[in-house]
Amino acid sequence: MVKGKSRKKMPTEAEKERGREVLFSLKVLMNVLFALLIFQSFLILPRPEDPELEYYTLAQIFEGNIDKLMVMLIGLVLIVTYWIQINKQLGNLVRSSMFHAGVGVAQMICLMLYLYFVRFDMEFEGLIIALQMQSVFLALAGFLGVYNWVYARKHKLTSEQINEKEEKKMFFQLLPEPSAALFALPFASISPEAWSLSFLIIFPLTFICNKLSR
Repeated sequence: MVKGKSRKKMPTEAEKERGREVLFSLKVLMNVLFALLIFQSFLILPRPEDPELEYYTLAQIFEGNIDKLMVMLIGLVLIVTYWIQINKQLGNLVRSSMFHAGVGVAQMICLMLYLYFVRFDMEFEGLIIALQMQSVFLALAGFLGVYNWVYARKHKLTSEQINEKEEKKMFFQLLPEPSAALFALPFASISPEAWSLSFLIIFPLTFICNKLSR
C-alpha cells in the first residue's frame, strides 16, 4: 500500500510533458502581458494631441507634467522589477502545472489592476483609495509570486541544476517589493508624498533579505 501511494505522487512521463508545455505557454503569456504593461505605462505620458497642453517647448511639457513623469517612472521600474523576478523564477523551472500557471496569471491580473489604479490616481490626484489599491495589488502580485515559488519547490517543478541554497536565495529576493508595498499602505491616508516616500523602505528591506539569504 505504501509503495502504491508513493507511485501515485510521482508524475508520469505524460504529466511531465504536459507540464513542460504549460511552462512554455506561461512564459509566452507572461512576456506578452508584461510588454503590454510597459506599453500602457508609456501611455501615461502627456500626448501631443491633448487639447489641454499649451506648451511651446518640450522642456515646458516635462516641467508642467513632472508628477505624471514620476508616476510613470516609478510604475515602470516596479513592473520591470517584477518582470525580471518572474523570468528568474520561470527560468529555474522544468515544468509547470495548471494550478501553478493559474497563480501566475492571477499575479499578472494584480499588476494590471495596479496600473489601472495608477491611471485612476492621475485622474483624481491624491485620492486615498487609489493609493491604497496600488499598495494592495502590488503586495498581492509580489506575495503571489513568493507563494508560487514555494509551491514550485514543494512540488518538484524546479530544475535539478538549482540547489537548495539558490532556491532559498530566490525566495528572499522576492520579498522586498511586496513587503514595501504593504508597509506603504497606511501612509496613503497621510498624503501622496508620504505614501511615495514610504517606498524607500525597500532599500533596507533588500539589505535585510540579502543578509537572511546568506
